Formats: sequence, C-alpha cells, structure tokens
Amino acid sequence: MPTTEHDGLTIAYGWDAPLQYFYLTVQRGDDLLYSNCDDPDATSGTYGGGLTLHQLQARLGDHGLTLPPDDLDALAGTVRRAAPHAPILTRLLRDLNGPARES
Repeated sequence: MPTTEHDGLTIAYGWDAPLQYFYLTVQRGDDLLYSNCDDPDATSGTYGGGLTLHQLQARLGDHGLTLPPDDLDALAGTVRRAAPHAPILTRLLRDLNGPARES
C-alpha cells in the first residue's frame, strides 16, 4: 500500500485486487479526513465501497493533491494485471481439471 506524507497529511492509496477497486484514506495525525469506506459515492468493486481511478484522482484533488503521471500509470496498470489473461486462465483450468499426473 503506497503511503505518502504531504503538508501534514498521511495519504494511503492503491488497488485492492480481491475487491476490485481503488482505495484511499487521508489522515491528519489521528483524525481520519477521508476514507473510501465512508464515501457514499464510492460504489466501485465487487461489493461496492471502492473508487474508480477517476474518483481516486478527484478525491485527492479535494485535498489539494495530485499523483505524478508515473504513479497514475502504475495504478492503471495494476487494474490490467489484476485480471488473469484468458490463455493463462485456460491453462490453469486445464491443469487443475486434467487427469492426475504420475510423480
């Protein structure tokens, strides 16, 4: 989970692969200023409660923050890598469901 400090704020953000959404928390000391879990507009992901990349950028902007282009590219790439490619999934299913191999 990337965590950064900026102007007295602690920002934690990233991609939650099992839940299929971006998350974000912004704190000042012990005070939680923002959490996607408390955001009624955060409805992305398998069970809701998460952010899209666009929403993540907007929520950071609400606090005067922006992510560098390299970080945005890395986060966008995380989404693509989080889902298995069809050939990999096909091979995995074949190996799991195929006849038992002798040792």
